Amino acid sequence: MIVTPQQPEKCPELVLVVDDDPTTLECLAETVRVMGLSLCVAEDGEKALSLFEQKRPDVVVTDVRMPRMDGLALTNRIKARRPDTPVIVVTGYGDEETAVAALRAGASDYLHKPFHLTELKHTINRSLSLLRSRMAEDLAVLGVERLDWYLEIKNAPEIISGLLTVILRPVSARLTESDRLHLQVAVQELLLNAIEHGNLGISAEEKNDAIMNDCFDHLIEKRQVDHRFRRRRVKMWIMHDPENGVFQCRICDEGEGFDWQGLMNASLLNLPALAGSGRGIFLVKTLMSEVQYNGQGNEVTLTFRYSPKMAWHPPAMISPH
Repeated sequence: MIVTPQQPEKCPELVLVVDDDPTTLECLAETVRVMGLSLCVAEDGEKALSLFEQKRPDVVVTDVRMPRMDGLALTNRIKARRPDTPVIVVTGYGDEETAVAALRAGASDYLHKPFHLTELKHTINRSLSLLRSRMAEDLAVLGVERLDWYLEIKNAPEIISGLLTVILRPVSARLTESDRLHLQVAVQELLLNAIEHGNLGISAEEKNDAIMNDCFDHLIEKRQVDHRFRRRRVKMWIMHDPENGVFQCRICDEGEGFDWQGLMNASLLNLPALAGSGRGIFLVKTLMSEVQYNGQGNEVTLTFRYSPKMAWHPPAMISPH
């Protein structure tokens, strides 16, 4: 009799949630449980840091305003220990300055209170998508010396995670963990905006309403088969020059574009930070220094520069719990 060995069961990712308000903490925790993820909780930054070192969570969701150690200090400590850990910060409504500070400290995403539970789910899933992408990268072999690609991409947001693994693998391995995470977030936002807002014509208001009513996936599916949008494609040009330390991607959708000048020229603190108009630009502009839109707004070029002398290093695997 031939016995086929069974694959080891995959453990759910561990999420650490931190908030000094018991009601909010329970809300965050219950959402993580419903998503089928593992959970640990802390009521302040100091306890959270201790749990972080003991449990090595995959994702951290933390409030900013807390006693003993606030969320910004916690983010800094986490990034000093494990720079590749996605940190989602929760700020008060209208507190754009804190959101900017958190992103620059290494946070990968943010939420504003009060938030809808579906917003929290989408935000955690975005971070998990990046996390799973990095784990897949660890199985790949780096051997690219020069990369020039042209891609035409279907209007399928679910493929973005795997696509990022492929197109960013050569450059990601040459970056610091923090830069790598920020580049992934920026390219992910630009591609999602090109698909959702550009090719599928979903307005910020439509997206926000659909997320609040937990039917955003259904809205995507309807637009994908709509005769007005189904033949549209995202076009992407990629150039990576390791010798000179330059990665550049140009993304063009077939939508009508948008009035980008006001958002790109505005102060970061004045950009809308809630899900909706300006969210993607807020993240990209905060994380990247060279982003240029064309006149119509349906084409964007992101240029990322790094030290070409940085030695190649394989990304660290995420240890099991």
